[in-house]
Amino acid sequence: MTGYPYRSLVGWIAALVLAWLAFSSPWRATWNLLLALFAIALALAAIAVATLLLRARRRAAQQELLAVKASLDALPGDIRRNTPLVLAVGDATGALARAFGEALVRITGTAIWVRIDDPTRLAHVADALKHWRGGQGPDAVACLIGADQTNDGGVLNAALRRWRSAIGEASRATGYALPVCVAVYAEEANGAPDDCPWLGVAGTDSLHSDELAALVAARAQQYAQAAVPADREARLHRAARLDALARWAAGALLPAFVDGDRDGYRHGRAAHIAAFGVILIAGFPAADSLLARFTGQATALARTATEGLGAPCPLPEPLIRDIALQPVRRVVPHALAHAFAWLALAFCAACAASAWQNRALVTRITDDMARYRAIEPEHDAARLDALQVIKRDRDELEQYASAGVPPRLALGFYRGAPLLTQLNALVAAYQPPAPPPSTIELDSLSLFRSGSAALNPGSNRVLFGALETVKAHPDKRVLVAGHSDSVGNPNTNLRLSEARAASIRDWLADAAGLPLTHFAIQGYGDTRPKAANDTEAGRAANRRVEITLVPDCRDGHREDRSISGHSACSFQ
Repeated sequence: MTGYPYRSLVGWIAALVLAWLAFSSPWRATWNLLLALFAIALALAAIAVATLLLRARRRAAQQELLAVKASLDALPGDIRRNTPLVLAVGDATGALARAFGEALVRITGTAIWVRIDDPTRLAHVADALKHWRGGQGPDAVACLIGADQTNDGGVLNAALRRWRSAIGEASRATGYALPVCVAVYAEEANGAPDDCPWLGVAGTDSLHSDELAALVAARAQQYAQAAVPADREARLHRAARLDALARWAAGALLPAFVDGDRDGYRHGRAAHIAAFGVILIAGFPAADSLLARFTGQATALARTATEGLGAPCPLPEPLIRDIALQPVRRVVPHALAHAFAWLALAFCAACAASAWQNRALVTRITDDMARYRAIEPEHDAARLDALQVIKRDRDELEQYASAGVPPRLALGFYRGAPLLTQLNALVAAYQPPAPPPSTIELDSLSLFRSGSAALNPGSNRVLFGALETVKAHPDKRVLVAGHSDSVGNPNTNLRLSEARAASIRDWLADAAGLPLTHFAIQGYGDTRPKAANDTEAGRAANRRVEITLVPDCRDGHREDRSISGHSACSFQ
């Protein structure tokens, strides 16, 4: 498309990519940075390539464009657009050279003709001329072919297919299929009473080679019948040669423009043949040309070979008149449409990223809540860890509610507001477990015989409750203290109370699977009575063993350093 702002569009696409990475990307910042650098490098490379191609196109079309400007710059812009602009192509030493001479541009009453000698430059010239005419490209391509200039069918076919490929590239450059006018010249040595007219057909629809020969033959017959009696013989001979020329061109030239694959090589899409004509010009026909051989076989008319320079070739103006002018095709609307399409694509990508990230957010918070609910209350440490996660989720949603939803979660896909209520309810409903009993008191008579430190058979039932408490709090250290009444020797009572504490300590350590260093024992004898020892009930109350759970100061628990007057760090 002529003058299309490829570099601006590349910059626009790069800006959309960077905006998406900055505001909508679900990936990590490192990946976003790497992708942004890659996008910038790719955009710069594309802009550099587009700049080089643009300069190459300008250089390739510079000669013809300067010639056109020199001839037509003084004309008003409406005349430039209302006058057909035709690109004339063909053999640089044949009919094309005889039609233009040394000029690159010819202006006739019918059209502006621009000469193109090299097939590789056709697309560049067409592109430049469209830009020069403000979005209105060339109206047609006229292929001027001298039938007497070739005697090798393979060379002719290869040259025509190169031009066909060049016309296809020019059509892609201008954005529409360029109409093609095939004008065929043949030379005649014998003079005629009048100038030979162009015989052919032209129209808006693509013409087919199998119809053209018959159409031209009908025109030739009309030309011969219009002759006066004195001119009839000359016109009949000319009509026969024109009919042979048309049939030869339809069979030898047109297939190269309209046929598809041949010999496994594709020469582009079929050309849009909008006009076809033949003409005889004064000159010196070649006896060994392809046309001469075909004419001799088809009509038995001999062509006398002569030498010299023939007359100039007339341009096929009558064939061009029926080809419609091309409309103006502005670049800006197309570029804006493409920019809007890329914007819509970027918006769809942002919506997809937002929906995906919102779904991930809802799934994560829902899973966190489900994990917290699944933890039993007795596993308070695990519940506290899960509760911290719940609080972080709540803080995140509260930040979104107060400061606004970030762009990566916005665009109407945010679904975090209902979850905030559920998170607040879970945090508010948390209740810490009841603290363990500070001291478990066991009756010595239920565990030991009088005066003995050995556990009685069946005492396990009495110690089971204490064992469960110890096992439920492995982070606490255990102090086992023995007490006695005042009956007997105080020293003996002291040693007995300590021995009983050691027996219970050993049983608990073995049953709980804890090391002995987790426990401490203390014998108090009768020094810490609970009741008066002057009654049997009081002495029974004083004969006891107390099991106390205390924080382990070695693990950093220093908030409760003493229980019942005993230092938590006083035993090792």
